[in-house]
Amino acid sequence: MWAVSPRFCLVGVLEDLVGRSIEREEAIGALLTPILDAKGYSLVRVKIAPEEQSILQVMVERPGGEAIELEDCADVSRAVSALLDAKDPMEGPYQLEISSPGIDRPLMNAEDFKQYMGYDASITLNAIRECRTKLAGLIVGVTEKAVKIQAEGNKKIVTVRFSDI
Repeated sequence: MWAVSPRFCLVGVLEDLVGRSIEREEAIGALLTPILDAKGYSLVRVKIAPEEQSILQVMVERPGGEAIELEDCADVSRAVSALLDAKDPMEGPYQLEISSPGIDRPLMNAEDFKQYMGYDASITLNAIRECRTKLAGLIVGVTEKAVKIQAEGNKKIVTVRFSDI
């Protein structure tokens, strides 16, 4: 029975690391949003991918769904790089990646989920819930704090808080 304890300790450590990463992503998103808005872009997501050298992924789109071109990514990269160099929110060296959402656009907030109401979605949870970290199904409802998903092959409707995504 003692062999189980280290695994639980590791889970706690991993959840703590994930929590800090999410907080940093949110702080960087808040930092970048005003400059992106001023340039006519909307921030979709900030993600820090832990690698040998961290990768800071910044996903942007144009309001109204206008296509993002390579020159747009270069323009965003220059603006974001200058701001990140000045404020230095990352620990250690990192690689900056600028991208557009593409066909597998991540749904990040209530407005995104409302826009795709009635479509299938796959949700990755930031913590284990009912022995799962992923949930897939039809978006059937959205409130300011949660999304309702009818799980694939099931009539049950599951409510997932945005804070759990």
